[in-house]
Amino acid sequence: MATLKIMDSFAGVRIPKWLRLTVAVVVGMGAAYAFMRYHAYGREIGRLIGRPGREHEIAIAQHRGSIAILSGVLLQFGVAGALFSYMEGEDRYNAGRILRAVLVSLVVTWVCGVVILYGLRALG
Repeated sequence: MATLKIMDSFAGVRIPKWLRLTVAVVVGMGAAYAFMRYHAYGREIGRLIGRPGREHEIAIAQHRGSIAILSGVLLQFGVAGALFSYMEGEDRYNAGRILRAVLVSLVVTWVCGVVILYGLRALG
């Protein structure tokens, strides 16, 4: 019963829409960076394969790459969740709304990745 009272006290709390969109963009930047790290570790593995005595470094790069892809996927779920809460719809849990949020989250992450790449290019 105490849990229900706590949940009822938070029922009227509303998160502003601008904050939800900001969370989606910030988490999208993290997801884009994680996917870039995954790609970088794959390139490193490709460079090291075939060189004698580099098996340990290949194993480390594969481990770090798997962590990068896992964190990228988890952050991508965060982007989709933030965009799902940002979108308005008549039906609370509509399949079309969920699909739209997932597709828009992919676009947000791609745009964040392009922004990161252009930012790195401007610095270098």
